[in-house]
Amino acid sequence: MKMKTTVLTAAIAAALGLQTGLPGHVLAEGSGSSTGGAAGSKTTASANSHAEAVYKAALPLLSSSARLPEAIKYLNSNIYAVTPYQATVLTLKLENLHKAALKAWESKFMNSIVQRKLTSVYKAGISMAKLADSIDDTSLRSLLKSAGESGYKLETAEGSFFPVIDYAAYRKYRVYVTADIRNYFSIMGTETDLPSSKDNGLIISWGDVAARALAQEEFIQSYPKSNRISAVKALYSTYVTNTFYGQNNTPLFHYDNLEMDLEAQKAYSGLLAKNNGSSPFLQKLDGFMKLLKDNGYKLDDSVTEYLKSEVPQS
Repeated sequence: MKMKTTVLTAAIAAALGLQTGLPGHVLAEGSGSSTGGAAGSKTTASANSHAEAVYKAALPLLSSSARLPEAIKYLNSNIYAVTPYQATVLTLKLENLHKAALKAWESKFMNSIVQRKLTSVYKAGISMAKLADSIDDTSLRSLLKSAGESGYKLETAEGSFFPVIDYAAYRKYRVYVTADIRNYFSIMGTETDLPSSKDNGLIISWGDVAARALAQEEFIQSYPKSNRISAVKALYSTYVTNTFYGQNNTPLFHYDNLEMDLEAQKAYSGLLAKNNGSSPFLQKLDGFMKLLKDNGYKLDDSVTEYLKSEVPQS
């Protein structure tokens, strides 16, 4: 089984052109469900043949960003028919395509005319498709519809509007892929549903910041060879910084009196009371909070030195 895992891991990495590593083994669809004998072999062979046909038909659709709408429709309708290994390859290829095409979509939305039009019609939380249906402007409606069908959603920050990958849409694939990618889509879906920050400030609670960091750390510990380990590590680094420092417009320590934000103090204390174990993140947070408790929750030289040592900023 170990050899099978290694072969599948290498195959996925080769197919995607990414770092190796998808933990765990993958069983072909139909395995374990046959009744035995010649009939069982035929059933398994037929299932495998169908899965391979579906898989091969999907690959050309994932070769060009121009075919994103077609690829998404095909995967949504047929991903159930392939094996977990094949589903993982296809969904990660879809994400690769989304990332590669994002800059081109950003350029289309950054047009000053588009920005001005969006200012008057934008509604927070509404999908691209619904927003397109609600407006009369033909060119803007076409842009929004096309972006939505290609798998993007509309976001806004600092007065600008821009597309981002709609990771919430990837949740429909979770039951078909390997465990690490299932968890990866959950993490990224959370980021899509509610980004952690806008305009250089946190827009989620301090408790949520720390909880997301903890979930990302758990992924890193559970799936060290995952194909998406680098992406989660980068996200985790951001959340660690936000936990221990905050952001410019929501600093952990108030600029005027250097006191720790009261809500953060309560949230971190509550998190530590509920969790224990071998989490390096929680161990650093625990040491941080003990030090702060001793000095009245104020930023002083001892706290600054602790941060420099345990949570240095890059």
